[in-house]
Amino acid sequence: MSTPPRRPALVALILVMGVGPFATDTYIAALPELRRTLETSATVAQLTLTAFIVGMAAGQFLIGPLSDSYGRRRLLIGCSVLFAVLSVVCGLSPTGTVLVAARLLQGFVAGGGVALGRAVVTDTYRGDRAAAAFGAISSVTFFGPVVAPAIGGVILAHGTWRTVFAALTLLGAAMAVAVTLGIAETLPPPQRHPAGLRALGVRMADLTRDWSFMRHVTLQCLAAAGFFTYIGGSAFVLRSVYDLSPTQYTIVFASNAAGMALFSLLFRALVVRAGAVRLRAVGITVSTLGAAGLPAVALAGPESVPLAVPWALLCAVVAGMGFSIPASTALAQEAGRRAAGTASALQGGLTFLTAALVTPLTGVFGHDTLTPMAIAMSGFFAAAFALMCVLTKTRRPASAIPVG
Repeated sequence: MSTPPRRPALVALILVMGVGPFATDTYIAALPELRRTLETSATVAQLTLTAFIVGMAAGQFLIGPLSDSYGRRRLLIGCSVLFAVLSVVCGLSPTGTVLVAARLLQGFVAGGGVALGRAVVTDTYRGDRAAAAFGAISSVTFFGPVVAPAIGGVILAHGTWRTVFAALTLLGAAMAVAVTLGIAETLPPPQRHPAGLRALGVRMADLTRDWSFMRHVTLQCLAAAGFFTYIGGSAFVLRSVYDLSPTQYTIVFASNAAGMALFSLLFRALVVRAGAVRLRAVGITVSTLGAAGLPAVALAGPESVPLAVPWALLCAVVAGMGFSIPASTALAQEAGRRAAGTASALQGGLTFLTAALVTPLTGVFGHDTLTPMAIAMSGFFAAAFALMCVLTKTRRPASAIPVG
């Protein structure tokens, strides 16, 4: 009988899985200065953000499956060290082109760390204990979008955009130390899969054909589509329709993100008793009800409906994700446990791909009214709710997480 892997340090998992907001939101305010100092265009400056997000998706797709063959720990340490090195390269970049390339690679290794972190949790925990672990991690990482802009503001008040990358270098070094000291190898050689592209393709195909796994990923992607429609459009819509200042919008966004973080804390406290399936149902229902109210608000117009109403509805949408994200993550990882790194790559990569596709929707269909964003969000969450109802009527396989 094999010895269970030593449980990883929560701090190390939080660092590798929560690095995204700190690598993006901390220097958004410095983009105009970055453009001036590098003598580049606004498009190239924006590409430094886009490149990181694309890199994160690619890193999850490629590094997660590799870990099923080569183990988690060495790849995690490598990703952490490379994140620190590439942060130095970003901070010293002489041109916008070099910075975009460095950001792409930085996102790649950051995405690899996220995929590996999920796989480590799956190796170490089972059932609703795994869901509780994902909830604990989410309860901290969901605060990233709240605190990262404030941290970036403090850094920029005493330095430049290059100083932000100096701080990210220190974060990468902290990640490397935390992983080295806090995460042992969780996938011993006897449990690893064959290496090579052919074997990787077989694992990918096996999971994508397995509806017991893909149903959780599909549901997660539909909910993520509604959520990232809000992420991509709310700043333009709320500032245009309700004439919010940047500070006022920041308050709205941060309070909604705080609601999601608080819900994830509640998820962690309840999941062992209530089960991940039930809590996901609650989260999807809350988000769907919140999104369903937005078209009515859009139809009435800002003259008839004060800001407090769409704010409360959006807060419900975002807070519900505090239940559904860790629940869907745990359920998908449990269903794909036989190749946890590949399962992590598929669910993370497909979610990021969904985010990339839907984020521009509000810009494409217009942001002078609430209507396009409201219709898209309500449609995506209605589809997620409908799929969830169908899934609850079908018998779940024994590999699924118990409902508690």
